[in-house]
Amino acid sequence: MDTQLLGNISENILGLFPMVKKKFFTYGPLDFPLHLSPNNFQALLLLREVRLSTVSDLSKQLNVSRPNMTPLLDKLVELGLADRQSCDSDRRVVNVAITEEGDAFCEQVFHAFSNKIQERLVLLPEEDLLHLGETLNELKRILLKIDNYTL
Repeated sequence: MDTQLLGNISENILGLFPMVKKKFFTYGPLDFPLHLSPNNFQALLLLREVRLSTVSDLSKQLNVSRPNMTPLLDKLVELGLADRQSCDSDRRVVNVAITEEGDAFCEQVFHAFSNKIQERLVLLPEEDLLHLGETLNELKRILLKIDNYTL
């Protein structure tokens, strides 16, 4: 495997994160009805994807210590975005599920993000938009393959 190629790809991927943030999310605030920390929001997005999880699994997936998960989840539960549920088979295990309100909130946030991105993209010529769309589709297709390979 060409290590220089891998290095260049990883540098480009890492360089995308701050560029996307700067280009799309520094031109005026997003107006959300709730104020969540980035960690709260990440936990909520993960719950949206998995629907139901143990606190331990969420902790591992988010790379957040189990004791630090408690206040993150407390905030989501307090806002009605998630719900704690005891496990029938093991009372030591606590499950967390996203609520309908949590799903609706995620939809609202995605809509706001989408609008903010579209406001910036509209400035590009159609040729660039077409090329960007094709490139992003190809990137997504390739990235989805990563989990299919094992080390």
